[in-house]
Parts: sequence; structure tokens; C-alpha cells
Amino acid sequence: MAGKRKFPSRLPPRLYMTKGKLVTSYWTILPGNKWAGLGHDLIAAKRMLLSLQSNVPSVGSIGELIDDYLRDELCPLVAQGKRAQRTLDDREAQSVELKAAFGKMAIADLTPNHVWKYLHKFRGTVAPVRANREITFLKAVYSWARDQGLIRDNPCTGVKMNEEVPRDRLVSDKELAAFLKLARESGDISTRAALAFHIAYLTGKGQGQILRLSRSQMSDQGIEFGKRKGGACVLVTWSDELRAAIDESLAMPSRISPMFVVHTQTGSPYSSDGFKKGWQLLMRKWVAQGGERFTFHDSRAKATTDVIEQGRKASELTGHKLESTVTKIYDRRHIRVSAPVR
Repeated sequence: MAGKRKFPSRLPPRLYMTKGKLVTSYWTILPGNKWAGLGHDLIAAKRMLLSLQSNVPSVGSIGELIDDYLRDELCPLVAQGKRAQRTLDDREAQSVELKAAFGKMAIADLTPNHVWKYLHKFRGTVAPVRANREITFLKAVYSWARDQGLIRDNPCTGVKMNEEVPRDRLVSDKELAAFLKLARESGDISTRAALAFHIAYLTGKGQGQILRLSRSQMSDQGIEFGKRKGGACVLVTWSDELRAAIDESLAMPSRISPMFVVHTQTGSPYSSDGFKKGWQLLMRKWVAQGGERFTFHDSRAKATTDVIEQGRKASELTGHKLESTVTKIYDRRHIRVSAPVR
């Protein structure tokens, strides 16, 4: 004989109710058998349930595939130091837009036409460059799925991206000197941010590597940087300017002897978000006094351009496998100077 239904039929699926002496409580069960309370008001509980359900990717969906890639592929690389935490943060932010567009679709249902419309009819009309980055991320996710045997073809391959205007901002030596002078006059967080930029320029390294730069990487010969994104290990030898910048950064006030070159007042390394706030504060001061805005990433462009002007291979400093890769992205010489053929 069938038992009586425990909860009223007016409740939607997966919404449960517990009646107490004074109040009625509503709750649901999330994937992984996690219990989640939804409060005491029925209407509010229904809304919360719909919100939770919309954020939970269904099994076999693109949303679930993206989550699997972040958890099983990217997170381990970040933990091993092969990818920066900032990379993971950026991919998680990009996944929000991708899930909103494709999250509930089955993995095999995505076609090149869907991707093209995302780039040129929907997301790309509002933020064309971000749309490019998001589809590049989705392409990596599908490549990973193909390697897992989940799909045969990558629907993102061969789809035309939005046209991008190459960035050509080049920080001059005069600007760099004035920027460092302003930072030192502004004090603490501004000085730390500017020194990080200076060290990034001198070593040709990205923000993530500089924020994690520790004393253990230093030797009498120079500073050793590990492999990143399949590149090579690089030993950047000492110069008087690099040694001075490192010493000044290490000497910034700290409660303990810092292990990291760029550190907070407690001696700990900066998080990506924490450093970003300090950088933006300094940049606002720089613009307020008449300076032209630039990004932290422009440090690598300046390093690459200056090294090429010296007649050296920029990839030896940056660690890229191919010289063509680093020159294509970071070479910002406005005028190329060359001797005649003869």
C-alpha cells in the first residue's frame, strides 16, 4: 500500500518543506547531496530554487564541460605553478558569459554557426575583444574534450574572430623615470606597485611571475624563472639597475622578513585583486598629473622592444619558444631602422 505524500502537491519538484511549531522552513538538495536552506517564505523559496537550478549545469552540458576543464585541467596547472592564478581568475570570469549563452546545450550540439553568432551577432557586438578571448577559451575547452574522447571535431576551429587593433602604447624611458619618482613620493602601496612594474620590465616577465618572485629564485648569477606555458626556463643575470630594484622592493616595510620580493606590509605576497587595486590607485595619480595611461602588461612590451632595438633575441629574455610569437605581440617599434642592402 502506497504511503501518504509527505509534502503538499503545490510544491515544485526538488522543493521540500518542514513544518515546525512556529515556522515553516523550505529547502532543497543540490548535486552532491548538499542540503540548502531556502528560508521560510514560499514565494521567496521558489525564486531561490529557480536561481540555484539555473546556475547548476546539467549532466553532459557545455556548462558542465567548462566546470570540468577548470577543475581537472586548469586548477592543477595553477597549483603546479605552470599557469598564473590570474589566468584561472580570467577563465572563470569568461565562463560566466559562455555559460549564459551555451551552458545548457549538450556538448555535441554546438556548431560553428553558434560560435560565429556569438562573435558577430550577440556578445561580439557589445564587447568584440572580450568575445574573442571567450571563444579562444571555449576552443581550449573543446580541444581538451576532444582529447578525452568526448567529441570528434572542435566547433570553434576556423571561425572568423572579430578584428582587433594591435596595441601600440610604448612607455618611454623618460616616462618610466617620472613614474617611479611619482610612486616613491606617493609612498607604500604606490612604491610597491611601481617597483613591481620596473622589475617586470627589467626581467621581461608577466605580472603573475613577478608577484610570486621569491628569494629562493635568486643566486649569485641572477634570477631564475621557471617554465611557463611550455616555454623555457630563463636565468636573468644581474645588472646594477635590476639589483637595486630588487633590493629596494625587499626593503619595503614588513612585519616579518619577506620571502617575496613584492610583498604587503605583513610580508605576504599580493593577490591578483589586491595588487590590482594598488596599481589602479597609482595609475589614477599618474593620469591626474598629466601622464598617459598604460597597463602593467606594457612592461613586457617595453622590455621586448628595447631588447630588439639592442639587436638581441627577445625570446631569450621572455622565455617564449618562438621569436616570432614574442615579436608579433610585444614589438612596438613605431619606426623600423635599417641599413640599405648595400
